[in-house]
Amino acid sequence: MTDILSNESKTNEENSKRESVNLDEHNKPQTEEHASVVAAHYNHIEEKGLDERFNSPIFYLRNFNNWVKSVLIKEFIDKLREKDYGRSLKVLDICCGKGGDLGKWKKCRVDRVVFADIAKVSVQQCQTRYEDLRRRNDRLFNAEFIAADCTKDTLRDKYADPSIKFDVVSCQFGLHYSFESLVQARRMLTNISECLKPDGFFFGTIPNAYEIISRAQKSKAYSFGNRIYSIKLLFDPNQGYPLFGAKYDFHLEGVVDCPEFLVNFEVFVKLAAQYGLELVYKAKFSDFYQQYAEKHKQLLHRIICLETYPAPPGKKLIGDESDYEHVQAAYDEKSARNKQIGTMSACEWDVATIYMAFAFKKLKHVCDSNGKPVYITKNKSRDNNTN
Repeated sequence: MTDILSNESKTNEENSKRESVNLDEHNKPQTEEHASVVAAHYNHIEEKGLDERFNSPIFYLRNFNNWVKSVLIKEFIDKLREKDYGRSLKVLDICCGKGGDLGKWKKCRVDRVVFADIAKVSVQQCQTRYEDLRRRNDRLFNAEFIAADCTKDTLRDKYADPSIKFDVVSCQFGLHYSFESLVQARRMLTNISECLKPDGFFFGTIPNAYEIISRAQKSKAYSFGNRIYSIKLLFDPNQGYPLFGAKYDFHLEGVVDCPEFLVNFEVFVKLAAQYGLELVYKAKFSDFYQQYAEKHKQLLHRIICLETYPAPPGKKLIGDESDYEHVQAAYDEKSARNKQIGTMSACEWDVATIYMAFAFKKLKHVCDSNGKPVYITKNKSRDNNTN
């Protein structure tokens, strides 16, 4: 998979350089149009009650994704507090949506969170949820809310305190929208990096481009999916895989129904390095589960990430019987002891495994004679050359 992308690297890098210097005016309205499509889509997603969530065909998938985010947040907050347990923490929750991680920041006892998202209605709903939570919790963190396109707008100009320094930046299931163009990716990384403290962490979750392309190559018409999701490439892979603007249609039952962009992870890492961000962790969701399932087993059960197989009396499985062939053999081995097994339907796991988690650490720096930061790595200094 890496070879496929690498074969196109010279041509694509040349295209990317031209794009960063001189944006084609013909592409500008398309970029604006796509941003409005994304914002409108998330603005129109209705807030659903608990009853409807329990009946959702992706109930366990959504809970599993929340578990991944919870563990990722806790693990890196704990790393920050290893040397100073009581330190106050400031957070930028970029692409925050409706505030799905409010409770996670509360549990981590952070002091301030700036929530930012392109969808104005989502930000308003996030603020309403925060205010409801604050009425029940006097010691809740302080917060501010910004409706902005984080791939185009300068967030620092919009902060209540433009000099704020963050300990953590979190971007969950949103960074890939910035890979519409090199210019947008740079703006997103600038927003992430410029107010992040040295030794602070930037972490998040994104679709795994290599997994998506691998599945697309094995399918007809470069599209694949199952009863709860579908993905179709909107570019001709026979012409190569663009480093930016590699668009695909993504539908996930009741959650997503709009175009997204592939993130070439090697390019992401190299680009992030220009902003003083050094990769310290990456894992596919399947590997993430293997790594942390035992350590965070109680949380896994508390937020109901796994479905009981076979279904308890009076309840039905969320999927069809064919969705559980993978667990049938394991159950047969244990059936003599009358044990039930925690699992996820094949359809839901198929979606979960197109995602990956990542984390970067902000490097310390010195300034050169022109006042530009020079980032300090273990082996050598890295110039902040973003031209």
